Amino acid sequence: MSIYSSTNPTDWGLLDGIYIDEVTPPPSVTGVPTGIAILVGQFERGSGSLQSVGSVGQLYERYGNNLNYSGLIALQNKQFGLLNVIRVVASGAAAASFTFQNATPANAITFTALWEGAYGNNIQVTIAAGSVSGKKYTVHDANPGAVWPDEVYDNVAIASINANNNPFVNSNLITATVVLASSEPANHSAQSLSSGTDGSVADTDYQNAIAESQVAGAGNIIFLDSYTTARNGYLQTSMAATTDKMAILSNPSDVSVSSAITDVASYRDTVGRMIYSFPYCYTTINGASTLVNTASFYAAALSQMAPNLDPAFTGNAQYFQGMEALSQTLERSDYINLAAAGISAFESDPDVGMKIKSGVVTQIANSALIMVFRRRMTDFILQSLAKYLKNYQNAINSSLNQGQVGTAMTAFNRSLEQNGLVPSDAEVSSGKASIIDTKSLNTDDSTGNGYFKILYKRRIYSSMRFIVLQAEIGETVVVTEAAA
Repeated sequence: MSIYSSTNPTDWGLLDGIYIDEVTPPPSVTGVPTGIAILVGQFERGSGSLQSVGSVGQLYERYGNNLNYSGLIALQNKQFGLLNVIRVVASGAAAASFTFQNATPANAITFTALWEGAYGNNIQVTIAAGSVSGKKYTVHDANPGAVWPDEVYDNVAIASINANNNPFVNSNLITATVVLASSEPANHSAQSLSSGTDGSVADTDYQNAIAESQVAGAGNIIFLDSYTTARNGYLQTSMAATTDKMAILSNPSDVSVSSAITDVASYRDTVGRMIYSFPYCYTTINGASTLVNTASFYAAALSQMAPNLDPAFTGNAQYFQGMEALSQTLERSDYINLAAAGISAFESDPDVGMKIKSGVVTQIANSALIMVFRRRMTDFILQSLAKYLKNYQNAINSSLNQGQVGTAMTAFNRSLEQNGLVPSDAEVSSGKASIIDTKSLNTDDSTGNGYFKILYKRRIYSSMRFIVLQAEIGETVVVTEAAA
C-alpha cells in the first residue's frame, strides 16, 4: 500500500501503514515597504487605475512625454524609490475611434484608442491587402514624442476575429471591435482616429482618483500634481480611512506665511498622517525656470529615505538638488510660526543647500505625534507585524502557537535594533527599549472567547532637533576638574 500523507492526527490510527506529517516551519516577520510614492495627476494618456512605474521609459510608454500635462511636470528633476501613478481622467473625457466600412459600404470594424483623451486623435490606422489573405492593418502613433513603434497585423480575416482569437489584444495603442464579420473592410490610407477629448478635469475627478489609492498596500506617500482646497480635503478624508499611508498637502498657489498658517488649520487629524509642504520653489522645466509646489520633492525624498529618519536631517538635502530656489525668503520667526502651525517648510541653507526645516505633520494637539518619522516608523512596525499575524488568523489558540508568535516578534524586534532602526536596551538609561508580552493580557476567559492579546511597547529614536552647544570662551575663563 502506498505511503499516506496527512497532517490530521485522526487519520493516523485508521489503518496500519506509513504516514508522513510534513510540518511547515513557523513564519517570520518581514518588514513591509515604506518608500512607495503615489502620484495622482493629469497625463495625456494612460490608465485611470493604479499602475507601478519602474523607469522613465516605462513612464513615457504608459503616460506619454508631454510637459503640457501637470502630472509629468510633478515628476521632473527628482528620483523616487518606488512610484505608483494614478491618472486623473475627466468625467467628460472620451477615447478617439474610427469605424472602417466595407465595399457596400457598411460599417465593418471599429478601432478605438486604449485610453480616453485627445492623444488618440493622432493614432492612425492603415488597411491594405494581406500578404497572403485577409487584410494587413498598420497602426501608427503620429503624436509628437511617440515611443511605440508601428504595429503591423498581417493576413487578418475579419471573420476570424473573436474573443478567443483577436490579433489586436496586445496592442499598446488600440482596441478593435468587429461590427460586421461577413465581409472585409475596404482598403484605406492612413486614417486618424477622431473625437478623442481630455474633457475638463474637475476636483471630483481627483476625488475618484484618490479613492483608487485607498486599498491596503497601494503605497506609503500620496501626493498630487496640482492642489485646490477641495483636493486637500479629499486627501484628508482619504487619510481618515487608511492605516498605512501619509498624504502631502500644499496650498493651491504660492501664498504668504500667514495665509498658509490659516489654510493648514483646516487639515488636522488625530494620528498625524498629513504633511503640509511650503512654500513653492523654482525648478527647470523645458529649459525655463518654473514655479512649482514642493509637495512632489517632499514625496520623492520620503520614498528614498528610511522611515526612522527625520525628513529635516541635513543629509537629506541630497534629494532636493532639483530645486533651484525657494519662491520666498523666510525668516527665523516665520519658521517658528510655521512649525507651530504644523507646516513642514523648506529652507535654503547656505552651507547645506535646500532642505526641510522642521519635519512635522499637521497634527499639533498631541506633542507625541507631531513628527513625520514617528508616523512612518509606527506604520512600518505595525503593518509588518499585522501582515505577519495573518498567518495565525483563526489558528488553534494554543500555547505553542502563542509562543511561536512571541518568538517571531522578538526576532523581528532584534533585527530592527541590529539594523539601527530603533534603540536597544543598552541605549536606555532606565528601563528597557521594548517589551513583547504574549502572556499577561490573556486569561482563561479571554482565551476561551477566542482572543489572543499581545502587549508590544517599543521606543524609537528621536532626532537631534535642538542641538545646544554650551560654551564659555574668554580671557578670564579658568577650567578646573571636579574632584573625583
